[in-house]
Amino acid sequence: MTGLPAAQALVFAISVIAIIAAIRARFHPFLVLTIVASAFGLIVGLSIGLIGKAFGNGFSEALYLPGLVIVAMVLVAGIAEQTGTTDSLATVVHRPRLIGRDWMMAIVGLLAGIGASPAAALALLNPLLQRGGEKSRRGRNATRVALAISAGHGLIWLSPVPIAAAAILDAGWQRVAVFGVPVAVVSAAVGIGWTHLISPPQSAISDPSGLKDKSASRSAAVLLAACFIPLLMLMAQSVGDMPSEPFGGGAHRELILGIGRPLVLFLVSVCIMTLGYRRLSLKCLKDSEWTGRILGKAAGIILTVGAAGGLQRLCQQTGMAELLGERLSTWHVAGAAGVLIPFLVAAVIKTLQGSSLVAAITTAGMMQPLLSPLGLNSDGRIALAALAVGAGAMMISHVNDDFFWLVSYVTEVSPPRTLGTFSVATLLQGFAAAILLLLFAAFGV
Repeated sequence: MTGLPAAQALVFAISVIAIIAAIRARFHPFLVLTIVASAFGLIVGLSIGLIGKAFGNGFSEALYLPGLVIVAMVLVAGIAEQTGTTDSLATVVHRPRLIGRDWMMAIVGLLAGIGASPAAALALLNPLLQRGGEKSRRGRNATRVALAISAGHGLIWLSPVPIAAAAILDAGWQRVAVFGVPVAVVSAAVGIGWTHLISPPQSAISDPSGLKDKSASRSAAVLLAACFIPLLMLMAQSVGDMPSEPFGGGAHRELILGIGRPLVLFLVSVCIMTLGYRRLSLKCLKDSEWTGRILGKAAGIILTVGAAGGLQRLCQQTGMAELLGERLSTWHVAGAAGVLIPFLVAAVIKTLQGSSLVAAITTAGMMQPLLSPLGLNSDGRIALAALAVGAGAMMISHVNDDFFWLVSYVTEVSPPRTLGTFSVATLLQGFAAAILLLLFAAFGV
């Protein structure tokens, strides 16, 4: 079956259905992903040696990022529970006028999306999202943040996806930045609107204590620092990796890139919690039973994320996404509608192989010689084409995307249901962004 991209895509679609069906039958996602990924590789014609190599490479990379960051945040959340920071953060953060509102969720998520890895950004915010309120409310808030992260990662210029697309297409960064922000905001709003539609919000839980408890404020500050400082470091790494080198080159650039590595994020977050609660934190970390129990909570999701990385690498190894994308790129569309071609190509590639950044780079490379035939030869339309690549590259997040599995874990929602909430929302977000970009192009941008 090697060399038949449509047939390979069909086999992959059947594999996705098999994965969801097996999980609904209560098999563990790690086992299901590993077995189905191996079967998929054999059916599409990959050799056993290539399957083992590709799956292993994807598995190990996913264990490092976002796996190591997930471990850090599980430890941070565990220490927070032992120190009583859970109640403190519920007092200070989850007040109706602060984080509880959707617009604040969207802002946090859009900014976090600038980071090099959406999954790592969500993992860093997870200890904050899991504090206070009932389970269903926490799940809705986490889903909204994840959708905003997705929108920011695909459309805000400082994130790797639009940066890569703009660099390859030679689009002006000023136009990409100006057009990208409103499109990202609309996209995030559509995702949040979908969560409202399928799960109506409940009234916020009032907190009469307010901010009068100074110890609660201090306790919450430690946890906020343990989450937001590493997140800012991840975002700084993404900006520092830009081709224009805004922080300078040489040793300065290496330093900026280094502070966003998973190992550094792990050390910084855990050290902040340890220093903030020195005695109790050290007592917890020295307790092998406690540490084993806490790390055991992360074992399932880390293995699942690793297996998703292996499946993603196998999908990339087949080349089916690129071949189908090339076929779509030959469609004869010109004028304002030409902006839809890079969007569709990026969407197909992302859906079939799982990585937003790979989809953006691949699509932008295909589109670069086709800009003039598609009527995308003005400065404004080239910028719109770069954003169209980003819009397509953020949809559809499903079983071959580690971000999907982390969303399922953080929201405490089963993978089949996550498909109907988060995955469908990323689809709607992408189409909303494409429609707005098409309107920009039609009105002479």
